[in-house]
Amino acid sequence: MSETEYNFEPFANTEDYRKINRKIIVTWIAAMVDSGVERVTRLLDIATGIGTMVQLFVEEMPDGWEEPEVICLDKSEGALEVARSKLENIVGSLSSIHSPIQVMEVPGEKVNVVLWGNGIHNLSEKDQVKAVNRIRDSLKEGGWFFFNSAFYEGARPEGTKSFYRYKVKKAVKYLREKGVERKRGEDRAEASKFLPRSHYREIVKKAGLKVHEMDELTAPLYQEAWEYISGFKNYALGALHGYPAEEAQEALRQAVAPALEKYGVEDENGELYVPRKWLRVSTRLD
Repeated sequence: MSETEYNFEPFANTEDYRKINRKIIVTWIAAMVDSGVERVTRLLDIATGIGTMVQLFVEEMPDGWEEPEVICLDKSEGALEVARSKLENIVGSLSSIHSPIQVMEVPGEKVNVVLWGNGIHNLSEKDQVKAVNRIRDSLKEGGWFFFNSAFYEGARPEGTKSFYRYKVKKAVKYLREKGVERKRGEDRAEASKFLPRSHYREIVKKAGLKVHEMDELTAPLYQEAWEYISGFKNYALGALHGYPAEEAQEALRQAVAPALEKYGVEDENGELYVPRKWLRVSTRLD
């Protein structure tokens, strides 16, 4: 497992990530309960990473719900190994699929719930369509597909753009001081192409899924979370387009602290943060 393959996963284990995703999962479970769902027998977790979404889902299930059979899917075998070690003592039945979501095949019966935490934006628009169609095909009638993203058009709240501009400015300065040159003409990473809410509404509807709810939550992100996000390869390749990936990742990590110092918001404990919006989507196969 290479460093660049796995360097985004620590963000999924930060307190910031867990807090916002716990809130989101609570609303998803509430939607199922309100619709009459009394149990989830089979759950598929897409781009499972270190298994944070599964862990939060199991922790927030209503009393009386039996533990579901859990299937973890990821294109990284290394991530699946970590997820298995983390989840094997939390869920009773656990299996994994090593595959890109666009071509995934879920063995056995169809699933009641599909979770996809903060990952759909990493695919091209064409591959997103393929992925959502695969998800639809994996769902039982009445099954739910839940996903979220902090990388979409509108994710940056009003008044926070100065933070991003300054972070990039400091990172570019850092790279120039190291003598790192920028190459022109390279394609941007998919994660840097922020798509509107309407795009996600349209692709799930075209796949035959009914949008139950689509809204936004705002969450504070602190220095540790921003450093992990800045170290994500696709994020760095978008923010510092044309620079070598590893150097761009390190430059953005180095730029977080001064950018927070200049443009961060102080909480009641004197800690600095910058807010970020998360798109939350719940859909159903009727």
